[in-house]
Amino acid sequence: MKKVLLAEPIDEAGMKLLHGKVDIIISPDPSGESVGQLLKEAQGLIVRTATKVTRPMIESAPHLEVISRTGGGLDNVDIEAATGRNVVVCGVKGPQDRFVAEHAVTLIMALAKQIFYLNKEVRKGNFKSRYDYRPMGLAGKRVGVMGLGRIGRIVAEMCHHLGMEVWGYDPYLNAEDLHLSGLVFTKEREKIIGTSDFLSLHVPLSPETQGLIGKKEINLMKPTAFLINTSRGEIIDEPALIRALQQGKIAGAGLDVFAKEPPETSHPFFQMENVILTPHTGALTKDAVAQLAEGAAQNILDVLEGRKPSYSINWEEVVRKKTKG
Repeated sequence: MKKVLLAEPIDEAGMKLLHGKVDIIISPDPSGESVGQLLKEAQGLIVRTATKVTRPMIESAPHLEVISRTGGGLDNVDIEAATGRNVVVCGVKGPQDRFVAEHAVTLIMALAKQIFYLNKEVRKGNFKSRYDYRPMGLAGKRVGVMGLGRIGRIVAEMCHHLGMEVWGYDPYLNAEDLHLSGLVFTKEREKIIGTSDFLSLHVPLSPETQGLIGKKEINLMKPTAFLINTSRGEIIDEPALIRALQQGKIAGAGLDVFAKEPPETSHPFFQMENVILTPHTGALTKDAVAQLAEGAAQNILDVLEGRKPSYSINWEEVVRKKTKG
């Protein structure tokens, strides 16, 4: 029976799918050291977000055939190293999309309505905070959606139904590729950054998108604008954002992701009252966790049994190499 290593425990729905079909090994912790040691004997690996699967780990695992993520983002796996060793890297797309989009829109609404400030003031006994008139209406406000993949399109649709003016930017798409009501599509990145009241990021992490929002881009934003990130922390130049927030160059931010996770408790974000922070939880609803675990387990079984997984970044290349070899 083939061995499948879990870098971390997964939901019971995934465990049930694997039970009796593979020999399940669970790492005592998700560190590269622990996972790397156990990986040497495994044919399959299921990872969540806490484990970085590096080239040395992959190259030290002679039996490894597949790495499966309980999510769509594969940036914690060295794809090049895996492909070089004919290891399929796969993930699960779909179940989490709606939940992440809901989370982004919730952050937009919470920032607009100043929920974090009003909640704090009411708890302090300052009921007169209602007369500060800090909340704003969303109708007519411009939301800039950067990245119009599955999640970005759902965010655009939701914001349209809220009566917002929805602008979208994606360098890999054209207007005719999109069928979204009320969307103003632009190829002008600086224009969407500079005119949005809410700028929401929905791009995958890659060499092209790392630091996509830096000092230059933040300086383009309106001083009344809010930045929302539910994609990956590294997409924003965090020190530049910290300085902008401290200096009042933008109004605030809603962040579900960070450059380093978890962030240190001394992180400057923790001292800022104009920032809403959540712990990379956009996709982690009860429903999604079960569906993602089940999808990751099914992908492992599919690859080990010679079938194409539901989503893979290198399946075709690995199959082609094996066929030629």
